[in-house]
Amino acid sequence: MTATKTSEQTKSVNSQITDAITQTNVMNLGLAPAQSLGTLYQTTAQAVGTAMQNAVANQQNNYSLSLASTAQNLQSLLALSSATAGRSTAGVLNQTRYPLTTHHFHHNSHAGHPASRPASATPPHAPPQTPLKP
Repeated sequence: MTATKTSEQTKSVNSQITDAITQTNVMNLGLAPAQSLGTLYQTTAQAVGTAMQNAVANQQNNYSLSLASTAQNLQSLLALSSATAGRSTAGVLNQTRYPLTTHHFHHNSHAGHPASRPASATPPHAPPQTPLKP
């Protein structure tokens, strides 16, 4: 045999070889949609998994921040003196029991009209308030 082949020598190819190559190509083309969908599903699952991990990490960070905020607020409350706490509590209780925005004036009577009484007088419906002592 010679090292160089001419076109006359390679005119025919075995039919078994052509069938094997054809079947391989058909199999590759037939599996391409399934492989691409598998890749898509894997990528989607990885993205969803990463999103869930980020959500859990955010929840943990928010919990840590709220715990630190609560601890700081409790420390601020405990650092107050008892006199300051009593004054603040009394102020809050007095405001909720006697709101400052409810004034009922009668139109037919001049006794309840603001112009008919001196500026230093208290409204008739409000109880007298005693000043808080420090």
